[in-house]
Amino acid sequence: MSVCLGTLTYSLKPLYKILNHMKLSEILKIKKGITCVIGGGGKTTLIHTLADELKEKGKVVITTTTHILKSERFHNVITDGKCDLSYLGEIISQHNCICLGSRFEGDKLSAPLIELYDLCSICDYVLVEADGSKHLPLKSHLAYEPIIPDKNNKTILVLGIDALDCRVKDVVHRYEKFCELVGCDENDTLISDMISALLRAENLHDTVVINKCDTDELKKSAQFISSKIDEECIISSLLKGEWYVSSN
Repeated sequence: MSVCLGTLTYSLKPLYKILNHMKLSEILKIKKGITCVIGGGGKTTLIHTLADELKEKGKVVITTTTHILKSERFHNVITDGKCDLSYLGEIISQHNCICLGSRFEGDKLSAPLIELYDLCSICDYVLVEADGSKHLPLKSHLAYEPIIPDKNNKTILVLGIDALDCRVKDVVHRYEKFCELVGCDENDTLISDMISALLRAENLHDTVVINKCDTDELKKSAQFISSKIDEECIISSLLKGEWYVSSN
């Protein structure tokens, strides 16, 4: 079986199962409660995609344990101190999905002063950006990262496949740690084996979303990475609204 997307035609069977007919939140099996997103290369896009889907069946709070950009799509609730749950409940009832954080600087919000699990009493889904990557497609983590809240249901790691064939130090946040874990030099060219080695070494995720798979060749690279780790991977181009499940 083959499928044509635009000008690209490729076989689905040996690579991945196309699942655009399914909601991404269903593929990722997002449950009520807290879901954390870490890594780089599309965290905010993934969270907004999930929020768009989940707000159709429940109330959603987008927030962070580090820093997050103010949302351009959802209502922002910016606090200067401890959050009042009753007040937040009223706001969520009006908007169904909010982006919650403490005042920080510019277009950024920092973590709200509240136990994130307490938000589950006033909403159905809490989507947490639990990591920072300095807008780079790949992230290696120090001992205190990522900052995962208590009672988290699932941790989804996002990475941008567009990091391939670039110099390590140009595309990896915390590249010194990456080089230590993978056994490479900061000036080496990033290859698929390095990414799969990082995922195995850190083992911080429940699910991996390999994003920015915009060409046939990048999809094949994503499939190779998927074949080298145990967990199921989602192969995606989130901005295009395309996602696939690896057929490992």
